[in-house]
Amino acid sequence: MISAEDIVQEATDNLAALQETAHCQNGHPIEEGDLICMQCGADAADATIPPHHTTTPLMDTGVITQIGHWKILRRINHNDSIRERYQVQHQQSGQQGILTLYTYGAEPDMAVYQVIRNLPREHVPEILETGRWNARAWQVAEEMTFGSLADSATTGDFWQPEEIPHIVRELGSALSSFAEHGLRHRNLRPGNLLIRTRHPLDIVIIEFGSACLSEFDLDIVSPLEITRYSAPETLAGGVAAASDWWSLGIIVLEQITQGSCFENIHPHAFLIQVLANGVTLPEQLDPHLRLLLRGLLTRDRHQRWQWPEVQAWLDGRPVTVADITHPASDNQHVGITLNLQRYTQPAMFALAAAEQHHWQQALELMQRGTLVSWAQQAGLDTALLTRLQQAIELADLNDDSRLMLVLKLLNPNMPLILQGRL
Repeated sequence: MISAEDIVQEATDNLAALQETAHCQNGHPIEEGDLICMQCGADAADATIPPHHTTTPLMDTGVITQIGHWKILRRINHNDSIRERYQVQHQQSGQQGILTLYTYGAEPDMAVYQVIRNLPREHVPEILETGRWNARAWQVAEEMTFGSLADSATTGDFWQPEEIPHIVRELGSALSSFAEHGLRHRNLRPGNLLIRTRHPLDIVIIEFGSACLSEFDLDIVSPLEITRYSAPETLAGGVAAASDWWSLGIIVLEQITQGSCFENIHPHAFLIQVLANGVTLPEQLDPHLRLLLRGLLTRDRHQRWQWPEVQAWLDGRPVTVADITHPASDNQHVGITLNLQRYTQPAMFALAAAEQHHWQQALELMQRGTLVSWAQQAGLDTALLTRLQQAIELADLNDDSRLMLVLKLLNPNMPLILQGRL
């Protein structure tokens, strides 16, 4: 059972993080709490690390020009606060590769790399060498010159509809192989999918710094990165075997819509909408592709498609999708109005109230006591009502922070959200 004290502690930690200077991995200023830079699309960087101090390429120091037996040729990414990536060449053999140098606190689990070495090469890059340099982990992987799916998207090179099944089979078989070894990637997105060859299509998955090994259906963990490709359970602090399949669904949707599914919507608003209503699919979508996306983008991880269902879809065999229905509230006749919209389910109200453009009115509902009165009339559990009242009366927090706690209590499955910011 969640106590008010537990939520206050979680809120305190989150509020402290919001007070740090915020910037993206390319150094652009962003609003506090933002996950993605609206100027360049890069992820938010660690606010405790200045962007222009941890990202200086090794070549720029004038001192370090190699790591291990690998000579650094050039930096191939810029101002990345989580990892630095270089094109390198082995001093003895002349073989070229890609060296990734991890920052402190963001290095991969070595047990994960033992699993990667045993995976089929068609799914992951060949790891040539790993080691440590100045107490920082590094790895060298095979070099691939065709770039990533993200690189292709920036040039307008999206998958064609007839290519989608090939992509799904390629990545689906990779995720199936991961599952057999208990491996969860946790950061599947276009930038982490490299094209080894386009014809025939060969895609490999990289960046296992967030990956973990697990034998359980659901693990409660703190994700290293939250992106618009993250599964709903990840936003609530959990990671499941089905989480990577959701990410695959968002990647496919982005390719099918050529990125229009993310247009004119703030990343935070997109994630909140996903929690509240799921993903809205284009009306003109091909029925066969719609079936695939409905299966992959099922919010309930227990009913979400994984390899058996995806393989059946690929083979043209009958496969079903879970019905998208919202649980009925205990009292459908007791509702509360927020910006002309009536809500009878506390969880759905909480998600809507957390959005930035609903926040002020939700705050007024709490301040006037309307929110608690509605909860009482709706017949919510007595213990929950007590915790709601405790959260509202917390003197050490301001009204915005108290509302954040109240919404979390009304919907325990949502993350803490402050004025639309995760």
